[in-house]
Amino acid sequence: MLHEAKIDNCSELILEGYSYWKSKNINHILPTWSCINPAEIKSLLPNIVVLHVDHTPLDFIEKITGDMILSRSKENTMGINWRDYQGRGPESKIWQVMEEVVVTKQPSFHSIPYVGIHKEFMEIETVTCPISEDGETVSRIICFVEYIPFSEEASAMEYLKNEHSHFVL
Repeated sequence: MLHEAKIDNCSELILEGYSYWKSKNINHILPTWSCINPAEIKSLLPNIVVLHVDHTPLDFIEKITGDMILSRSKENTMGINWRDYQGRGPESKIWQVMEEVVVTKQPSFHSIPYVGIHKEFMEIETVTCPISEDGETVSRIICFVEYIPFSEEASAMEYLKNEHSHFVL
């Protein structure tokens, strides 16, 4: 789950995404989808994922995926139910993050090693935020994703040898 102290150490993109979601979270009521205006976050759209939440049984369906994320992904998973998709099902770390957001109705920040087709990235930072149509039940999740490249001093193999949670967006 998101810890306010941790958010100060993340990238500008993640801060902007979280600040935008928080600005729509008026009186501590979860924002509705109609509160989200793409024109207000135009610069963030390439780094956004929007999931619909199905509650019976719990499942996540990726509906919108930004161009930056698509260009760094193994394949396009829009429209696919995660429950039946290998690597995204209930046993996966990414599922657990989404489920945490649905259950707690709170944003969740994660900084995790990047495991994907582009080896120049060390990790990804995400802030995953709940959206609700009734103010109670999480019906959508909006996730802002930033790819953090390796610095010249960092070694990809050394970083990935450490015991970290891995998931791929």
